[in-house]
Amino acid sequence: MASLRQLKQRMKAIHNIHGITKAMGMIATFRFKRAENRFSRSRNYFLEMEKLVANLAAAAGEDLSDPLFEMRKTKVKALVVMSGDKGLCGAYNSGLLKAAGAWLTENAAFSPVIIPVAKVGYEFFRKKKTATLLGYPEKAMVDLALGKKVTDELVQLFLSGRVDSIEILYAAYRAGTPGRVTLMPFLSLSYLKAKAASQKDAVDYICEPDFTAVFKGLLSRYLEGKIYMTLLESLTSESSARMLAMKQATDNAEEVLDNLKLLRNKTRQATITRELSEIVAGASVLV
Repeated sequence: MASLRQLKQRMKAIHNIHGITKAMGMIATFRFKRAENRFSRSRNYFLEMEKLVANLAAAAGEDLSDPLFEMRKTKVKALVVMSGDKGLCGAYNSGLLKAAGAWLTENAAFSPVIIPVAKVGYEFFRKKKTATLLGYPEKAMVDLALGKKVTDELVQLFLSGRVDSIEILYAAYRAGTPGRVTLMPFLSLSYLKAKAASQKDAVDYICEPDFTAVFKGLLSRYLEGKIYMTLLESLTSESSARMLAMKQATDNAEEVLDNLKLLRNKTRQATITRELSEIVAGASVLV
């Protein structure tokens, strides 16, 4: 059995850890609420834009000749992996990296390449010496400028023919959970026609000055919006996972402290009982 001094030292260490995890949980909660607010305010706007672009693409039909909708013979596949910038968020990063490894194995015949976004994934694939084309080591400051930069470079990769397919792997946000690992297509955009076909109500649009000018402008905004929204959702999921992980760590520390307090009281009681027994035994000898 541990001595009272050892128990007090352990309790002090656990108490310090409890204070750290509680403070980190409060910071994570603040960042989560801020990220969730940005994501929820932008989500409806993006969904309506996606619906509009899909309807326009379906309305154009066979006349649509935009290269971003081109269906090529797939030779090279690229995967954008949106991980976290830091750890201490449970299985958030490990789940994404595990899914990325499975994707590399499944697509080994297509010369797969990785495009990491955020520090954890960037460092992981660099150490593993995995084939990469681009890299973005920071995700924390998600803004429209970052979304536009990533979009422009991904579109250029596709149009130049260096890759024939681009998919995005990220953690979709689900309230009260660390997020769900999700694989989403990005380029080519042929999936938009299928999306429009699945909608019940067809919409007939009148475009001014002409269809091409309107569609090109919307398409550019849509791609930037998709990357920006995915970055925001990924950041929200990461903050949610960290908040939950810190809450669980704090609760565990409190449980350990309670158990140590109980053990300390039992040890103290046993010590007092032993000392009283020694006193009584000594007194009986004197008598």
